[in-house]
Amino acid sequence: MASVTLTDVSKRFGDNTVVKNVFLEIADGEFVVLVGPSGCGKSTTLRMIAGLEDITSGQLKIGERVVNDLTPRDRDVAMVFQSYALYPHMTVYDNISFGLRLRKMPKPEIDQRVRDAAEKLGLTELLDRKPKAMSGGQRQRVAMGRAIVRQPAVFLFDEPLSNLDAKLRVQMRAEIARMHRREGVTTVYVTHDQIEAMTLADRIVVMNFGVVQQVGAPLELYREPANVFVAGFIGSPSMNFFDVDLSTTGGTPTISGKGVAAVEVPQRFRPHLGDKTQLVLGVRPEHLGEVSESPHITARVDMLEPLGSEVHALGEVDDQSIVASLEPDTRVRIGGNVGLRMDLDEIHLFDRETGVALGRQTHQGGAA
Repeated sequence: MASVTLTDVSKRFGDNTVVKNVFLEIADGEFVVLVGPSGCGKSTTLRMIAGLEDITSGQLKIGERVVNDLTPRDRDVAMVFQSYALYPHMTVYDNISFGLRLRKMPKPEIDQRVRDAAEKLGLTELLDRKPKAMSGGQRQRVAMGRAIVRQPAVFLFDEPLSNLDAKLRVQMRAEIARMHRREGVTTVYVTHDQIEAMTLADRIVVMNFGVVQQVGAPLELYREPANVFVAGFIGSPSMNFFDVDLSTTGGTPTISGKGVAAVEVPQRFRPHLGDKTQLVLGVRPEHLGEVSESPHITARVDMLEPLGSEVHALGEVDDQSIVASLEPDTRVRIGGNVGLRMDLDEIHLFDRETGVALGRQTHQGGAA
């Protein structure tokens, strides 16, 4: 096992910089997830760790070795891709053992490693099958087995569950989590699915346009997002945002905006207001409560999504979209209005010009 350290790492394709000045320290045995929208640079970062992409500038270390100029096979990493990349003419046993046979490993050791991996992944009864006779989840487990038998210092996963249906994704998330607990190998995992990130990661790295926006534990990113982008990306359904203006009423700072009634600024934000007058108010759907009197927000309901334990009400407030998580026995109907009060202990305020959360004086990109 080994740590992974990226120091001021960048990647350019011609004049296009796709990864910008990444500083990241991944501890030995840690499970770190790189997350962000398509094109944010997460897969390119993973491929640089793997040695599949050259680093334009900066330094990459695996353990104590600088690996910038090492080939993928010399970095002691194993990678699982979105596509299973199995050889269709080979059995499960031969697919798992292929890399070990290339390394001329003794046959008894190969056999022991393959059978140990198969047992861990529930593949023992499938070792004689070929990929075409297997489900997508079974094929992905074979791809994981091929990585496990190498006993690498670092596991790299590049959106390994994207090709699976929803039920299989849940099952394979649990399988990957169990594998990490069992093997304890440093793991870097790329996904665009923030639910995967929240459920698997020790820490999450949120990227956008090649820049690290924030690094932290899942609940830290949920509760204390560094900026509007992180706040909107982490959490499902996404956070609601409203432009609000800051004013002072009787010496008390107050915010109000289009569709949002005036509320006092919570005490925790007041030391950070400075001379700002234009802010963005963020509130998560689960922190909006249905009320019949004195609502902070009154929304027209365009759609209801009953989910059993709650109902998501999707609507508009003065041409702004909003989502609220309501009690399952709500009497709200499509086309009607619903009054909502915000849990002021859970709201977020951001500088409208920079998008940075109040209380964070500098951009968090690159911080580990």
